[in-house]
Parts: sequence; structure tokens; C-alpha cells
Amino acid sequence: MAHVFLSNAWLDAVEALKPEWPEPPAEAKGVLVNLVVKGGPDGDVQVHSRDGVVERGLTDAPTTVNVPYEVAQRLFVDQDPSLVMAAIMSGELTIEGDSAQVMGLVADQGEPTPEQIAFHKRIQDLTA
Repeated sequence: MAHVFLSNAWLDAVEALKPEWPEPPAEAKGVLVNLVVKGGPDGDVQVHSRDGVVERGLTDAPTTVNVPYEVAQRLFVDQDPSLVMAAIMSGELTIEGDSAQVMGLVADQGEPTPEQIAFHKRIQDLTA
């Protein structure tokens, strides 16, 4: 069943997949970033990403990203880093703290593994 991106139902579905989450790309390992996603269908959402895995709430991350909903969706669901770079350049996406972490996440990460591709397809399938 598909759910609206970052809705409680979507976050529940993603959390249920945690045991199956594949090894993250090298660029995401050890990265902890807070995300304040603005303007979603249910309002603003606060989540964090640890090693590429999205979880509810903010944590003591060294970096907080304020990002419009559509940019967050394109990054996590569509995996379109070009939109993220455009949002940074236009000022839509703002970074507080260690911006090098964010830039590393949106940089070219090389070829994903077959496991990462298959898992990402599952995330796309559960997203309305």
C-alpha cells in the first residue's frame, strides 16, 4: 500500500523495513543530519537521517537542513540530487552547521549496489 511521503503511515512503513535496509553508500556512513521539511501535505515534518536511514524527530546532529517538501521528496524518493543543488543555490534549502555533510550526500555517489537498487524500489513503491 502506498502512503504520502513523510506521513505517519509512510514513516511507519519505512521503520518496518529497517531490518532489511541495505548497507548505505560510503558517503552516507556516519552521517547524521536533522531535516526540517516544510510545506508537506500534513504540515512541517521533523526527521533525521542516520547513515541514510530516515527516522522521526530531531536529534543532536551537527547539521540541520531546512528543506521544502518537494525537494525532500525528490531527494529521498526520486533520488534527484540536481534539484537539491538548485534549491541550495536559490536559497530554498538552507543548512545550519556542517554543510560538508550535506554536500557529501548529494555528490555523485557512484553506482548503487543491486541491494540498494532493489530496496530503493521498495521505498518508491510504498510512496504515493
